[in-house]
Amino acid sequence: MADTTPKTVKAEVVSAWYAKINWTQAVGLGATALALVSGNRYSVPLETQMQIVVLIQSSVAVATWIFRTWFNRTVPPGSL
Repeated sequence: MADTTPKTVKAEVVSAWYAKINWTQAVGLGATALALVSGNRYSVPLETQMQIVVLIQSSVAVATWIFRTWFNRTVPPGSL
């Protein structure tokens, strides 16, 4: 059976600043840091803080997977 995978593809090259995946990761990191830093200020129990962090990071992982699988039509220059 012959391999029918194309050897070359045509894709738009855009700056990494426009990558949804990068922004998803940055927002997730910021939200996690905010949850951890502000937890003591508002007397949030450590167990609840950890649950919030797990929720944030799980959401980021799922969003990254979705963006990478179905909504990725461009490539950053560093990927080439």
